[in-house]
Amino acid sequence: MKDILETAKRLGAGIIVLSLVVMMGLTFSSQPMDEILAILGGQTRYGSFDGEDISAESYGYAYGACEERFSQFGKLPAIFLNSCLENTLQELYVLPSIAHRLGLDFTPEQIERELVAIAREEYQKQEVLLEADRRQVEDFYQELVQRGSVKLRSRETSARRLSAAILSADPSPEFIDSAARARASTVNLRLVRFTQTGLLANFDDQVNISEDELNSEYETWKKEKPDLEPLDKIKGQVTDRVRTKKKQSMLAGAKESLGKLKPEDGLQAVTRITGIPAVVSNGIPLEGLSRVQAGAQGVNLASGDFFRDLTAYEPGKNRYYGPYQDGEATVYVEIVSVNPRTLNAQEEETLRNEASSRLKQEIYRYLIRTEALRGNFEYRELPEENQQELDVQQ
Repeated sequence: MKDILETAKRLGAGIIVLSLVVMMGLTFSSQPMDEILAILGGQTRYGSFDGEDISAESYGYAYGACEERFSQFGKLPAIFLNSCLENTLQELYVLPSIAHRLGLDFTPEQIERELVAIAREEYQKQEVLLEADRRQVEDFYQELVQRGSVKLRSRETSARRLSAAILSADPSPEFIDSAARARASTVNLRLVRFTQTGLLANFDDQVNISEDELNSEYETWKKEKPDLEPLDKIKGQVTDRVRTKKKQSMLAGAKESLGKLKPEDGLQAVTRITGIPAVVSNGIPLEGLSRVQAGAQGVNLASGDFFRDLTAYEPGKNRYYGPYQDGEATVYVEIVSVNPRTLNAQEEETLRNEASSRLKQEIYRYLIRTEALRGNFEYRELPEENQQELDVQQ
């Protein structure tokens, strides 16, 4: 495990933190100009990694494995096969690269020796009536190579060896203990969530329009449009113009006031400026921070910023955290309490095992992701409409 983590540092990993953040996401490669030219020239290019082209055999192997994996579901959209293709090809190209640096790779020479040994064993086992019917060791060897080349077998075996090394390693007991305790904890929060559209709508009841303001707006508009109808005929339109301008001015003022706030001013200051009351959300497990209920709306707080702020939480200190961006929404949060729970022996053991498994998976995915970026991994996606447009050798 120590060697793996040291290599992760050399790959630019830094400190690998589980923190209950699932860092899974699909990365689809764009097509560079040389690939486009190859396709236009009638040559199918399957992708590349670290300056080496992905072979037709490897692509066909990955395609076949993915088809078999999803065969029970019938015909699937290409996006599912493309996701599987990307992962499988990364295992065949990215993992062996890491395995080589760790000294865990299975070289082509080792594969050849194993294949020769298998071929000799098959030669010895054959039973024939006529000596002329006896197949030679070379025949069995060629048959094995036709099923999968030495290079492909070397990649696949190296990938399996590295995966086994990572997934069988024992992580730090201290880390596992803290992760298990974190998974058993919940938080109580108060939140103020708003969007710009929501704020503008919230200002409707606060807008008062006088006759003087209507007359002033009408005169301004008439200067821009001399043939404007009399005020009494378009009073509704003029009223809307005044209301919109006032709401925009109130929005600008609210943003300016929010920008001047300090966390120590508390969540009540955010409510005073926006007019939006705080909502309470209690008993949220840390794993549920991506779907916190804020009234009728859901809020995603599963971000590095919030996890960092959560570690800085001090009980009894009246302050807000944020603001955080959740799509178009802005969210201010008050952490009311963090609630650790005492675990019984069975619960603790279960959570420890789950945390250990997750950490290994995160290390595994992190190594693949960072190495794929380093080697500029890219692959040829299957066409959306007709998956067979791409010549795939299986």
